[in-house]
Amino acid sequence: MSEQTVSVIEGMCLSLVGNGATHGYDIAQHFAPTTRLGQIYTVSRPVVYRALDGLVKKKYLSSAKSTGTRGQLKWILKLTKSGEQVRKEWLNQPVQHIRDIRTELLVKLLLRDESGLSSQRFLTQQRATLQVVLSGLLRDRDDSVAAVWRREQARAVARFLDELLGQRHDVVSDADSSDRLQLSARNQLRATVLQVKHGGVLSSVKLAVSLGQEMTATITQEATHQLRLAPGDEVLALCKATDVLVATQNQ
Repeated sequence: MSEQTVSVIEGMCLSLVGNGATHGYDIAQHFAPTTRLGQIYTVSRPVVYRALDGLVKKKYLSSAKSTGTRGQLKWILKLTKSGEQVRKEWLNQPVQHIRDIRTELLVKLLLRDESGLSSQRFLTQQRATLQVVLSGLLRDRDDSVAAVWRREQARAVARFLDELLGQRHDVVSDADSSDRLQLSARNQLRATVLQVKHGGVLSSVKLAVSLGQEMTATITQEATHQLRLAPGDEVLALCKATDVLVATQNQ
């Protein structure tokens, strides 16, 4: 992992150069309001140029003089080895704050798509990251307007990610339906592994299910190794019980 971090604008610029953009004007054009990227994140040309200058100073980009078809001077930009590493890390890093979902997450999904990268694992890791935040918000008893707004935002993002993951899962399932294992268990919940704790014989696996809910499964340590369970993995929780208890809060 690199020691330095980059801003969202710098990360976007690195990704655009990696996707084939070679000079400042070309990169700035990608941020026009009419483009796919510009509809999510619009940036003025001077801001783009400052970001590119900063990336050159950090040695994430190299620049070389070139002459255009009309004789004008151009600076051709290329990713350096460290710049390529930072670009990959930025594209794979889940967004940490709910306030950044609207911009940073959508931008990363778009740029990953344009780079030909699969986003299945990235979305799974993003869902696990969000679950930690959402769980904390749901435990908070603060009923102020700001707190309620943050909880509802987190729930909306969780539904958005679950839908994206569900769509991808359904496409795979339909294609492989003839080879899919049929199970008698009716209570099947899609979940994301949050934590795996090993004991002497048994292991405790904490799972995140929909809308901020969590559940814990106790399975053998041998099973966790065989399944290679790790935080961020997408799994299917199969529930079998002889009794289901229902509780309500006192009115």
